[in-house]
Amino acid sequence: MFKKILSVVTIILVIIIGYTTFSDKVIINGHEETMFQATLEAMKELNIWVLLLLIPEQALMYLSAGQMYFAFLKERKKIRLSMLKLTRISLEINFVNHTMPSGGMSGLAYLIWRLKSLDVSAGQVSFIHALRYSICAVANAVQTMIAIVIVLAVGCVAPENYGYLWLAGVIAAGVMLLITTGYLIVRKQKNVDWVSVKIEKLAKFFEERAKAKGKTTRFRAESVQRFFTDLRNDYLALRRNRKILWKPVVWGALFSFLELATYWVVGIAMGHPEILPQIMIAEGIASVVGTVLVTPGGLGGYEGAMIAVLAATGVDLSVATIVVVVTRIVVLTGTILSGLGFYQQALMSRSDKFSVEEKALKK
Repeated sequence: MFKKILSVVTIILVIIIGYTTFSDKVIINGHEETMFQATLEAMKELNIWVLLLLIPEQALMYLSAGQMYFAFLKERKKIRLSMLKLTRISLEINFVNHTMPSGGMSGLAYLIWRLKSLDVSAGQVSFIHALRYSICAVANAVQTMIAIVIVLAVGCVAPENYGYLWLAGVIAAGVMLLITTGYLIVRKQKNVDWVSVKIEKLAKFFEERAKAKGKTTRFRAESVQRFFTDLRNDYLALRRNRKILWKPVVWGALFSFLELATYWVVGIAMGHPEILPQIMIAEGIASVVGTVLVTPGGLGGYEGAMIAVLAATGVDLSVATIVVVVTRIVVLTGTILSGLGFYQQALMSRSDKFSVEEKALKK
């Protein structure tokens, strides 16, 4: 029954997100249009043959995302998955992140559930998830810094808009600092134990409050300890064999560039290949906005931030708007079409399996 309810809820969310996105208003050349109308109008002027490059580009991007996760698991857990399976799971995670409102945590929760059948623990999944985002964050930070140097050298940014460059630089530096802090925590067992104890105490506090209100909770202290132990063990595995890290890093760097390339392909189709550095800077700022927002995929704030930063860094406002609008419509449509079926199939098959396991345990 639960899986049917979840399926219906997912479909409803997809309809709401699709309607909200396609009917959202934007200003193109002084005229207010819906994003869908703006996309249709832009298609008349875009080079369709260049735009078709988005199909293999998106496929390679999602394959790269899957490889980041499983290149590590292949060495650590000796798990072997085909490229088709890797891409499929990556499409499922991408679909979940774009449709479930959770501030970016939906993908992690889904991946923990999805990989349970492969005997991968929550701590191990969290580690590779953190590793994946750390690699991408470092790659994005490096790309942002390079782009800032380029736009300053070219002189396409007005002095009054240098604040956006400072903001992008601060974000890149902040991301690096955050990753360094995480590294300092996991490199020593006493740090891991300290964090584990603090989270355990916090969880017990909420558990006691829930019990006081007559509610039940599934919290278990040993689960917190096992979670951080798994994180620590995976970190130690990396220290013992640093070669494990090379493949995820290479795939991560490729994935980060392909994320930007989605906008760049649309820019090229419009006849503006020179806006790549501005795209790098805008995406660096917009990704933070999208992460902070709890809306699916950062819907609303992400697009606004992208357009504003692109315009501030020297891109014509109409060009910036069309590039962002067309890209987001194409990506959202592709996400729903490529991920919904796989997600529903996984939901049904895995739920059936869990039901059988639960009945067997009760016997």
